Amino acid sequence: MLSFRQWAGNVWNGLKTTFTGLSITVPYIFRKPYTLQYPEEVPEIPTTERGLHNFEVDLCIACDQCAKICPVDCIAIEAEGKGKFARMTKFEIDYTKCLFCALCCEPCPTECIHMGPTFDLVGYTREEVIINYADRENPRTFSDGEKLPYEIVSFARK
Repeated sequence: MLSFRQWAGNVWNGLKTTFTGLSITVPYIFRKPYTLQYPEEVPEIPTTERGLHNFEVDLCIACDQCAKICPVDCIAIEAEGKGKFARMTKFEIDYTKCLFCALCCEPCPTECIHMGPTFDLVGYTREEVIINYADRENPRTFSDGEKLPYEIVSFARK
């Protein structure tokens, strides 16, 4: 059974912690709410953000260095030929596996792959988030109907 002193101490600790919590919460009542109506209002993205990859198909020499260094094997490359005369037939990134670690960007000798600012890749199935950057006939289409140019495959919004 609790003595009066222990009971009063418990009540005091309860009141003190409640006051501490309210002193943090109450100032937010008087602030203007910060709500972003996404996707109509796009948040400002920091320059250091690692979003979806930007890949320049024509610069790639199919050296396969990015696929070798990827820790989760989410990059698949197929090409006809090697070196600067290589023609990419498949450069797929599986974004269900991608860690956005940017390790694939470092070993690239031509710097044709780098991280971009776009972060909103959505799809109803897993196949929709596996992007083939080398597919020139069927470029990725956004929900607003905008297609990607095949010269420089990029997810940057206009």
